[in-house]
Amino acid sequence: MALSGSQRAAIRHPFKWLWEKEAGNPGEIPRKELTCYTLGLMGQNHLYGMAGGNRFFHFCTNVLMLNPTTVGTLTGATSVFDAFNDPVAGSIIDNYRFKDGRKLLPWIKRTSPFIAVLAFLLFVNWNLPSYALRVLYCTVIYVLWDIFYSFQDAALWGMTAAIHPGSGQRARATQWADIGAFLGGLLPGLTMPMLSGSGAFGMTQQQIYLLFAVFMCLGGGFQSLFALGMTERVRSLPSLVNPDENAREKGQNQNFRAIWQNISCLRHNYILLLFLASEVLRSCTPNVADIYIFQQMTYQVGSRAVAAPVVIMIVTIFTGMPGSFLKFFATKIFERVGGMKRLIIIARFASLCARILTWAIGIRTLPMLILGYVVDSIAGLPGNIDNIAMRAMISDSVEYVEWKTGHRTEGITMSIRNLMAKLTGAIGSYIQGHSLRFLQFDARLVEQNLPQNAHFHQWGWTIFRLGPAFGIVMSLIPLLLLKYPDSLKFQIEEEMKERRAMAEAKKIAEELALTVEL
Repeated sequence: MALSGSQRAAIRHPFKWLWEKEAGNPGEIPRKELTCYTLGLMGQNHLYGMAGGNRFFHFCTNVLMLNPTTVGTLTGATSVFDAFNDPVAGSIIDNYRFKDGRKLLPWIKRTSPFIAVLAFLLFVNWNLPSYALRVLYCTVIYVLWDIFYSFQDAALWGMTAAIHPGSGQRARATQWADIGAFLGGLLPGLTMPMLSGSGAFGMTQQQIYLLFAVFMCLGGGFQSLFALGMTERVRSLPSLVNPDENAREKGQNQNFRAIWQNISCLRHNYILLLFLASEVLRSCTPNVADIYIFQQMTYQVGSRAVAAPVVIMIVTIFTGMPGSFLKFFATKIFERVGGMKRLIIIARFASLCARILTWAIGIRTLPMLILGYVVDSIAGLPGNIDNIAMRAMISDSVEYVEWKTGHRTEGITMSIRNLMAKLTGAIGSYIQGHSLRFLQFDARLVEQNLPQNAHFHQWGWTIFRLGPAFGIVMSLIPLLLLKYPDSLKFQIEEEMKERRAMAEAKKIAEELALTVEL
């Protein structure tokens, strides 16, 4: 197959191609903006992979020596707080317009430095004298980080809906954003070998975590500012159905619509609500993070004993590359399989089959481990792009709600998507705490390089592989109820184009009338 002119340019001058300021075709998003978006999401996910994932849980249990049940309760309790925090943050974003008329990018500029510093502080061990003080410190910093993160994440992902009025270009932006999120999440994942046993390179786990916090939390938080290189093309014009929008466009940021009214718009967004139900059901299952299973394992490679996390990192790099490359062809694949929803369902079924098969294979020997990861990588091919499909459909749902109500809801929609990620993560963390308690996990044995108890070794692998299988089955129920055909999507796109043209013409006419009066 012959390469296109754009593909040949990308091979000859990749950096120049990535920073191209002009759109390749009329109506497309310039590649430089997509590159900035990718770098911004990459930085955010460096940070989130540490502060919002299993690394923070592991830091609390293995460095601060907090009880796993306490940590699970701490992170799980934030879901109650998020039930109020995220919708409020999204509602504030939707109600506020900055003087230049922008809605999203200024929030990214203002919140990114705060989440960088707060995420860094999460991984600082101040050697507080009491258990209660350590729990209190973690809770306060985590909640503050969560508040600022809610605003940044809603604005950052809201750009997938505001960057372009066309669904095809929105899907393209979502594809690049997901690539950035994927690449950003790799670095925290590659830290696991350094936390094997009591630490690596002669450092303690506490020192390693502090080093990671500097590069991934501080560095990642400030890297997310690259996203400011994007453009908000879809702005809230004076509404044809809500005169309050006129005042909002003039920079008068009064709270015309109460928070509960903004939240009430969600009842029209059945796409988002069904995804929320699907992800919550998926998270309600026994689970154990990979670091607890493999941290103290070794495999014999020739005459040397190699830590399992090191082996897994190498195997994952090779087996994961084919699936990672699929992200660059996501939009084409959606067309081939019959749509985004179908791709998501295929990915869930494949993941379910892979979990059952890899559980049966086991990890007793190195060949069994490698075989399991090969099976996982093959079955996980559609799973590499199901996040792009979900996020693109949620971006489309912003257009759907505006079509139904006359109001754009990037803030509240993406804050609920953010809530969905944190809520499911918190539920998973809470259940993980009890799963580790069931397995009788003891962090002190890790520091002493001693193995865990027999009960842990008997049930750990089963919970790790088969526990999430039940959640996958339950998550399919809401997905099967979701109906959003392309015919409706294209109808909405055309009608919204007409509405925006009418609103723009009305605005120009009002400005001309005002000029004549003056």
